[in-house]
Amino acid sequence: MSRTYLKRELSLITKQSGARYFSGTSRKYNDHLAKIFDDQKYFIEFNKTLHSKPLFRTTPQVGLFKNNHLTTPNGLIEFSKKSLIEAKNLVESMNSQFHLNQQGKLSYISKLDELSDILCRVIDVAEFIRVAHPSQKWINAAQQTHEIMFEYMNQLNTNVELYQNLKDVLNDQSLIDQLSLEEIKVGEYLKEDFERSGIHMDPTTRSNFVAITQEISLLGSHFNNELHNLESYWCELSIEEFNSIKETNLKYEINKIQSNLPKTKNSNKIYIPLTGHLPYSILFTCSNESIRSRIWIALHNSSNDQISTLNSFLKYRATLAKMLGYKSFAHYQLEHKMSKTPENVISFLQNLQKNLKNKNGGVIDEIKKLYELKNDKTCNDSNEIFNNIKPWDRDFLLAKLQSKTNQNLSTLPDISKYLSVGTIINGLNQLFQKIYNIELKPIPTSRGETWDHNQVRKIEVFNKSTNKEMGYLYLDFWSAKVLPSHFTITCSRLLDPYQTDSNEKLEKMKNLVHVDSNNEKQLPVISLVCNFAKPQQLSIGRFAGVDRTTPTLLSLDQVDTIFHEMGHAMHSMIGSTNLHNLSGTRCLTDFVELPSVLMEFFSKDPRVLCKIAKHYELGEHLPIDLLNQYQNHRIILDQCETYMQSKMAMLDQVLHGEQVVDFLNHQLFNKFDSTSIYHQVEKNLQVFADQWSTWHGKFPHLFSYGAVYYSYLLDRAIADKVWSTLFATDPWCQNAGLKYKESILKWGGTKDPWDCLADALNDPSISKGDSNAMITIGENI
Repeated sequence: MSRTYLKRELSLITKQSGARYFSGTSRKYNDHLAKIFDDQKYFIEFNKTLHSKPLFRTTPQVGLFKNNHLTTPNGLIEFSKKSLIEAKNLVESMNSQFHLNQQGKLSYISKLDELSDILCRVIDVAEFIRVAHPSQKWINAAQQTHEIMFEYMNQLNTNVELYQNLKDVLNDQSLIDQLSLEEIKVGEYLKEDFERSGIHMDPTTRSNFVAITQEISLLGSHFNNELHNLESYWCELSIEEFNSIKETNLKYEINKIQSNLPKTKNSNKIYIPLTGHLPYSILFTCSNESIRSRIWIALHNSSNDQISTLNSFLKYRATLAKMLGYKSFAHYQLEHKMSKTPENVISFLQNLQKNLKNKNGGVIDEIKKLYELKNDKTCNDSNEIFNNIKPWDRDFLLAKLQSKTNQNLSTLPDISKYLSVGTIINGLNQLFQKIYNIELKPIPTSRGETWDHNQVRKIEVFNKSTNKEMGYLYLDFWSAKVLPSHFTITCSRLLDPYQTDSNEKLEKMKNLVHVDSNNEKQLPVISLVCNFAKPQQLSIGRFAGVDRTTPTLLSLDQVDTIFHEMGHAMHSMIGSTNLHNLSGTRCLTDFVELPSVLMEFFSKDPRVLCKIAKHYELGEHLPIDLLNQYQNHRIILDQCETYMQSKMAMLDQVLHGEQVVDFLNHQLFNKFDSTSIYHQVEKNLQVFADQWSTWHGKFPHLFSYGAVYYSYLLDRAIADKVWSTLFATDPWCQNAGLKYKESILKWGGTKDPWDCLADALNDPSISKGDSNAMITIGENI
């Protein structure tokens, strides 16, 4: 399509959409990128600019993410089968070439990376579809794909010939001298992966190892699917308890529900449903502590089946660790992480907790305020304070404290009117252009390219320094089923420049992935999915009879979410490596959250938010006084929130620690009980201590992170250091952005994170990555 035609089309859109729907006293809404997200009619017209005719069902589909195989659910299954054949042929070719000539050995690591990419192209898109796609047929196909690919992946992880050949390459100095540093790093990473999959075991033991690994995966999938289930969906009160409720509106609402109870319920009891807003209203407004406690415990109880699933995969993980010769699963997990050992993690968490508790304005000071409200007296005994304030007191006392300190948001102007989705994306574009010289460009999509043609926005990430595209984002802010998530669809990877490899023929690759304009590189493709409310239709006032929508308006927490997820996305784009295994976010797990957490420092800084946030109708910038009032409302229990996260991280360590292996060593696995361990951790760490519920069965990161949940806190501490060193003086500073980009983001996983930090912070001592480095990072959080 010619630039002239596109320019004419966009001019037409502006006349038809912009002036019509944002005219008069409304906002002068001229930002193209903002309108793509905020004005649905503008977006629909923009999407048509890719086509000379309107889209119909007969219009050819390009396939999901422009992968021509993915036009139908069955196409996904066929894609997985073809990829499997391709992978098996590549393995056979690699092993035969390895023994025939020197080139076969020199290319071995890059071929392993190609093999990994063939499989990840299928596995990653299937996982995205399984989690985010609205169609059950696609989800079923993704599940079938997962089963097809997972079995072969396990076979590869225990392929002795692949492992031995890789070892031979890494042990041959004459070969090492001819490889790039990136190739060596990927080779070492893959060698570790083999060894952590039990490659050194005898065939029978290795077979058992694979079977246990598969069982853990199945248990984990079941655990995640049941996270939101409760032991019971009703909380029962006596008539006397109900009569004791003092809040008239609450009492009326509870009573109203009783007329629609299932017939199986006892008419002499009062029942409160544990779904919907009512139980949370009780926690915030009911002055009867006994009722609050009943509701809180019921809401936080997992089903017995869920706890049994949790116990099972924790025991299996302990078994794997013992088979591999580790003290615990935590030791196994952390060996090649930044923290290196569970002892370093626990030391980091304990120092953090001590600091959070005792510093001025810290946890003790925050809980004191709640204690004074509850008991109408002061107290300086921290143990008495912590024992007195229960977890079901938190929301009730917080609401009273906010009311007492005149921080009731209902009296303030609605800040969300300054925070439309389009405004925030447009603001991020301004920020990225300033600090990275990177632009976000909206791109029309073809039929079949997305899972919802009228909802998903496609963005080209464009490097203004080189005038080249860096990759693509598919943004869906209105998912009905996914909590905010970042999905890697494909990673960056250098293609075979001479097309000597039949797998890398350019025309074939262009039908599978996004290729750069030089036809040299596979570009990263990322999807960000959030569950924000859809825009509302309006037909009031002077807009009566006009089909107009209010854009999606965000809370400050949701703004933080977008900044956080875009931090991951930019890491994927800037960390563009030649080999896909260590591209972008494929770095160490306890380093991967740094770019996303750092972005939250930007979103919370008035110098950033007040500059980019505008009233969606009036175009006025967000007043700093209004922002400060909302921010103050959010941070009343800020130190407690961080402390609670540290409790979760400690629980994660203990449940994956040596204590579980001890049960195995003493043949007491049948007596292992994660609930008693959870309650003991809560008792030891005191703050809002839960010794009644089985909430740990609702903690998803126990499976997905497994002994690495501390990463959020470690990366928050690192982000604090990076922010203080580079951006605190001026968050719009281009030199700071380029320093951060060059020292941290561009490396993906190819450089030791401690070396990256030492460079960014100008502190060589940090590069050691020892316990002192951990203490240095965490001392001021």
